[in-house]
Amino acid sequence: MKHGVGFIGYGHMGSGYHYQVAEDRRDAADLVPVAVYDVRQSQRDLAVERGLKAYDDLDKFLSDDEFDVVVVATPNNFHREMTCRALEAGKHVICEKPAAMTSGEIEEMIATSERTGKKLFIHQNRRFDVDFLAVKHAYDTGRLGKIHTIESNFCGGTLMGCRAFEDHAGGILFDWGVHLIDQIVYLIDEPVKSVWADVYKEKNPEVDDRATVIFTFEGGTKAKVTVSGTFLAPYQRFAVYGEKGVLWMDDIYEKKGTFREAKSAQWKKEDAIAYGKDGAFVRQQEILEEDLDRVEYPDDGYEVNQDWAALYTNMIDTIDGKAEMLVRYDQVRTVFRIIEAAFESSKTGKVVEL
Repeated sequence: MKHGVGFIGYGHMGSGYHYQVAEDRRDAADLVPVAVYDVRQSQRDLAVERGLKAYDDLDKFLSDDEFDVVVVATPNNFHREMTCRALEAGKHVICEKPAAMTSGEIEEMIATSERTGKKLFIHQNRRFDVDFLAVKHAYDTGRLGKIHTIESNFCGGTLMGCRAFEDHAGGILFDWGVHLIDQIVYLIDEPVKSVWADVYKEKNPEVDDRATVIFTFEGGTKAKVTVSGTFLAPYQRFAVYGEKGVLWMDDIYEKKGTFREAKSAQWKKEDAIAYGKDGAFVRQQEILEEDLDRVEYPDDGYEVNQDWAALYTNMIDTIDGKAEMLVRYDQVRTVFRIIEAAFESSKTGKVVEL
């Protein structure tokens, strides 16, 4: 089924990434870009140059019946209003991340979607990053076993434009943290029970530009996320510690990582020297002997291919009744509760129970 797309906000993401995805899919016969609403004349002119209709009146834009899907790519503080108005106008909505400013706004957006019967999708496209796909493959195939700890890091997300303004919900946690936290929530898919964080305004006095967030799932897995727009020396992208092995991914755009696992393991009893007040004595101890194997991963023939547009495929298939929504509302809620708890924990210095 052909779906027309309208864009609310035709800036960096709207006129770039989202427009290009829709334009590239013309031949797939499921999406076609149609119209733009933007408060800037320059962006409306760009839309007209590309053969699109351009509106400076939101009501007239939403009354256009040539498109049924709206991409909301405005600054974050307008997400709730624009999403709800588009849903009320009978449009399905693809909303950029972060979903909104607060959990309360997200609940209003979800409630409006459910009441109107129109779909709301949050654009968490980095579920299709190559580094994360390799980690997910190792987890899904059981290669890692149960994950004890997962560390996810990213630096270099320098804050520019509205991302550096507090009233636009700027800051590194809303910009990059929301992606990294979403990946882990999607991977583990369990309720989160507690959050601890350090959030800093290191070089930008208005918004956070460095943060470390540690959260614990009900099943016991711990996750540590570090994001920085100030410390530009490279971090290791992923370090995932499981009961069967450890996986490292060095860079966000690397398809290959390093996997270390035990080909064999056995416990042996040996005598060891211990010490007390009266001198040394023999004490028996158990030692785990492992034959460790270190390989480039994936090593099972799995092809890691990044396709951010795959999220669009899921969204359109969901609208057409062919698929279930990939970015579920409960996951969106969990990610936002973690971020809100991170700010609270950093302010109080305490662990926040969810």
